[in-house]
Amino acid sequence: MADVLKYSKKVIVSDIGASNIRFGLYLENADGQDATVEYIEKYDRSTFGAFHDALTTYQRSLARKIDISALPISIAAAGSRINAHSWRFSQEQWAFKKDPRIISTISDLEGFALGALSNKTHVEIRAGASEKDPQMNDTVIAVGTGLGLSYVDRTGITQKTHGGHMCAFGITLEQNTILRIVQRLADRDYMVVYEDLASGLGLVKLYQAVCLYNGFPVLFFTPEDILEKADANVLEQTLRLFHEFLGLFAHMALVFGHGYHGLYLGGGVIDVLNKRGLFDQETFIKFLNQDAQPIVAKNLENCPIYLISDSNIALYGAGQATHHLECA
Repeated sequence: MADVLKYSKKVIVSDIGASNIRFGLYLENADGQDATVEYIEKYDRSTFGAFHDALTTYQRSLARKIDISALPISIAAAGSRINAHSWRFSQEQWAFKKDPRIISTISDLEGFALGALSNKTHVEIRAGASEKDPQMNDTVIAVGTGLGLSYVDRTGITQKTHGGHMCAFGITLEQNTILRIVQRLADRDYMVVYEDLASGLGLVKLYQAVCLYNGFPVLFFTPEDILEKADANVLEQTLRLFHEFLGLFAHMALVFGHGYHGLYLGGGVIDVLNKRGLFDQETFIKFLNQDAQPIVAKNLENCPIYLISDSNIALYGAGQATHHLECA
């Protein structure tokens, strides 16, 4: 563990995801260099009724290791409705404004985006090949239970988006057939979006669609079971389509947001696929590039791609968010 006393900034940070809540201690020198997150712990969200219950559990654990008196708290937290448990960010339930220890609240995707640009949290899988336009943004895609998208400009400000909730399309006969099956399976009236195809939930829907496409029974209903137990041929087709649709989504994200400065790809699903050796880099890049007009194609092909290598990335982002308070 790091020597806590040598750091000028010591902030408890938290990342509240759909399934888990993480805490850590963000440490940073006065010059902003050598930032790190130590004493990280992860808890199952379903075991707590409210955020402060989880925070108290973490503080008790941390207090057994270091003196935590007067440590401020910076929160990287999901939006108004995180999941079926409906933890809501209202003053009535969370009392953020009434607790002077809590100095910052941001969305989980903003935390992910700010953390993604830290040199400690990603590895390069494709190098950039040309000088960058200073007006280009960084594009951050988070593939977890859902599909998140954010842009970060050159000043470190993040741009909010609706993520994978944009109309999905296919460019092959197979893709468009799968899209129609996914639409038929949907329990809603609106269009199929990329979150239905390139996320944890999307992986399940793709698997179901591939089974029906091939005349096979649907046997599994979670990403874990699909990856562990699905028929090898069904799994191969499911994962190929997953990476094809993810590439198409990334293509549009880069073009729409002028986000060619760098593409950062991560999230729980990417973590699992990468660890299992199932991340299909070749297919993803193929459908990312496409046959676009020359200037667009050049920007797409020259955009560096980074794979997020740290599942605690939003904790770094929570710490980074406190810089904006200091500059305000």
